[in-house]
Amino acid sequence: MNPSVVIEPSASGTPAPSTPASSCPAHSTPAPRTAPAASTPAPSTVPATSTVPATSTAPATRTPSGVSNTEARRMFLRMARPHADPDPYPLYARLREIGPVVPVVFPGVAARYLVTTFAACTAMLRDENIGPLTEDHFHETNPTWKEQGLASSLFGSMAFHSGTEHRLDRAMFAKHFSPRRTGQRRGDMVEVATNLLDQLELLATAGEPVDIERELAVPYSALIIGRLMGIPDDQALRLGWLTRQASPTLELAPSPAQRQQAAEAGGQMVKELIELAADRRRQPREDLITDLATQCGDDEERLVNSLVLLFSAGFDSPTSVVGMGLRLFLDNPEQAQLLREDPTLADTATEEILRCEPAVQVMFRAAFRDVTLAGVTIPEGSILLGLIAGACRDPALVDNPDRFDIRRPPSSGLSFGGGAHYCLGAHLARLSGTVLFPMLLRRFPLMQLAEKPTYRSPGVALRGFERMPVILSPSPS
Repeated sequence: MNPSVVIEPSASGTPAPSTPASSCPAHSTPAPRTAPAASTPAPSTVPATSTVPATSTAPATRTPSGVSNTEARRMFLRMARPHADPDPYPLYARLREIGPVVPVVFPGVAARYLVTTFAACTAMLRDENIGPLTEDHFHETNPTWKEQGLASSLFGSMAFHSGTEHRLDRAMFAKHFSPRRTGQRRGDMVEVATNLLDQLELLATAGEPVDIERELAVPYSALIIGRLMGIPDDQALRLGWLTRQASPTLELAPSPAQRQQAAEAGGQMVKELIELAADRRRQPREDLITDLATQCGDDEERLVNSLVLLFSAGFDSPTSVVGMGLRLFLDNPEQAQLLREDPTLADTATEEILRCEPAVQVMFRAAFRDVTLAGVTIPEGSILLGLIAGACRDPALVDNPDRFDIRRPPSSGLSFGGGAHYCLGAHLARLSGTVLFPMLLRRFPLMQLAEKPTYRSPGVALRGFERMPVILSPSPS
């Protein structure tokens, strides 16, 4: 999971100068500044809100590389906006040039530390002196977070636990997400994918644009995690849309409208999971929810928090991988042809999608005590923002990092975090992509974008599409 601290810049924040676009997907149209329509929902972790003065009166301190803090502040303010940047990668590249750890200093506010390189992000995620955000961070930035069902449940889950408490919670889930148990779900994934692609083929005959997010990405991911947990298909689909609408909970700087939408959708999601937990208490079944209910005993809060984390984390990243991965293939048709001709490339293709367009772009951490990272001393209690998306395109990790190449040997990327909080669902997310993409590209070899996709907003911490209209089978001209 990816806890987030919401920083709301004032309108005086000036965006950083533009730099050349990357050659992974060719993005050029920003997402709308309005909140996503309530008809198509999203997921969450835990937020916070602190107002950062965007004045230029702060001391002209310098980063370890000697760059004025003014540029770092400007780039941070560009990130902290309630709408998605269609191509944030040049910004991440510039921050890497400034330094592996970049302090961002505003007057009267504790510094934030942007962790920019692969080596520094890896060290951050593995350092036992650095861990999840604490309750104090949330009280400081968003005093009402405990009243928001989703935020409160996620904060009470293992995503925000450390030490023994975290290990015990993790052990409760682990057997359900082992490589062996995950591999046994391949047949179910093939069935779900086949049914959805059959429905897409019926839509293709009309010759009208089809929204891949609505018709494939969301239902595919919702049904996979729903069936793993033991949730009926119709309810899993509903929970998927609620989770998608609730995703601003996880973001850096949602607007008031986005925050309100997230609170309402997240509250409904939690309510349904509470009812599911109660049903399994009354009528146990052979499923994961029943197993967790047994392990949690009388601790109802622990059970519900675990279910909220499990569904939201197991749904969100795989959903984004579908849309972002397909966009990469449509922008790089020679790579799509490679996978159609050789489906054995599916594993490396999925790894390359996760490297080039990670669904979780920023991971938030806190320093439990004074710690030195990449030569920078970070005071106890400070918030660190690991720029995972930039770290995955660090030239120190791979050659020509902005190029999408499914034959590239897999790298030890950070798309699923690292250290004690490495994502338990990583095997499931990888397998879902490995199963889907060869089937999708073979079924619709002439697919093309109908228009530029709309990015989900805010889309800073969690990247993906709100809408992705495609023509599945273009008519011959």
